[in-house]
Amino acid sequence: MQFFRPMKRILFIPFLILSLVLAVACLDYLYFRSRIYPGIQLKNIDLSGKTLDEVNSVLDNKKIVFIGPECRTTTMSLREIGIIPHAKQIYETAHSYGRKGAWPLTYFERLKLIREGTVIPFSYYLDEGLLDWGTAVLEKIYNSDPVNAFFEIYLGQGEAQAKLVPEIYGYLFDKDKILPAIQQVLNDPYTSFVVEVPMEKISPDFTASFLKEKGIETIVSSCSTRFDPMNSNRVHNIKLAASYLNNYLLAPGEILSLNSLIGDTTPEKGYKEAFVMIGDELVPGYGGGLCQISTTLYNAALLANLQIIERHNHHMPIQYISPGRDAAIVYGVSDLKIRNNRDHYVFINANVDYDKLRFSLFGTPIEENVVINTRILAVYEPPLRYVYTPEVPPGEEDIIEGSPGYLVEVWKYVYRGEEEPNRKIISVDSYTPHPTIIRRHSPVPWRKA
Repeated sequence: MQFFRPMKRILFIPFLILSLVLAVACLDYLYFRSRIYPGIQLKNIDLSGKTLDEVNSVLDNKKIVFIGPECRTTTMSLREIGIIPHAKQIYETAHSYGRKGAWPLTYFERLKLIREGTVIPFSYYLDEGLLDWGTAVLEKIYNSDPVNAFFEIYLGQGEAQAKLVPEIYGYLFDKDKILPAIQQVLNDPYTSFVVEVPMEKISPDFTASFLKEKGIETIVSSCSTRFDPMNSNRVHNIKLAASYLNNYLLAPGEILSLNSLIGDTTPEKGYKEAFVMIGDELVPGYGGGLCQISTTLYNAALLANLQIIERHNHHMPIQYISPGRDAAIVYGVSDLKIRNNRDHYVFINANVDYDKLRFSLFGTPIEENVVINTRILAVYEPPLRYVYTPEVPPGEEDIIEGSPGYLVEVWKYVYRGEEEPNRKIISVDSYTPHPTIIRRHSPVPWRKA
């Protein structure tokens, strides 16, 4: 009996070990019966131990990273870009690994999977409607217009100075190439879900290096005038006309004709009705506001000491600048012509703010300082004008104050260092006064001067 007891112990131990092995194998079999064995990947997704539902969940939440210009990134789910994974097919392919031999020989296959691993192909189909939607989103995110190099104006040492801000390149999303780019990534089992967005680079019209080559280095002169921001049609016309002059490069010796550049202010070109001055009357007309364009540019050109070839004053004084400093234009009748009399280019910038129009001229620093001086030679008091109208109640009168007219001469003083200024009279202008209008009652409208 004593002999058999040690024997029983010896036999029990292997039996216990075998039982444990069988139990672990049974649990392993039951656990992995519907799960994917370790060592299997789908691109950069570890599928180890996942069920069909878990594979579905992982693929539903999987994002594609899109890398655009200057490393700008955005992420979208596979479905958002129209890629619908064959989750069941992917699961069945992954689930089949490690199950080819007879159990328990499959453990050798599984050990090889754990040691070496394997990557299965990505199976999917394309939803064209979702692809179009996702493509439109990417187009909105990554499309950008180029921005020209420009001068940032600031006040330094008591006068306007400018800093050249470099250009920004634009980009155009190539929607015809996005699907092949996505498919190339998805079909390569060893790449992650990262797609480089196909873009076309768009150069701006003016780069910092281009401006420097043309001698455009700093601000030369600037002039601004104000307008009523509530007069929407006039503001629209000012903005439209200013767009023709913004970023205009005036070559040495070139003559800028405002009428030739802007042309006739017709409604077909986008101009709206606003009041224009015809003689001594303000009447509605297309292109109202363009004289403020010509006036502001004229004064900037004077301060830059450019040559004025043609300029005309208004018949009556205008509100936004003093007499003698205005420049009227009428298409086909009167023009503003400016000649670049310098040996370098002049770069014209037009800016329309809330209630202000500004023209700034840039170029090579000029040696002279220009001052414009206006002298009033005579003042003409406004005459009285009576207007009879049924709009005014009987016994009452409505007075619209006029403004005086002027005879003015304008001088240009050019200072160069310590030298005596070079003085030159540039215009002598006469302005008819705005009459004071007294409106009185009458059953029938009529006017008496």
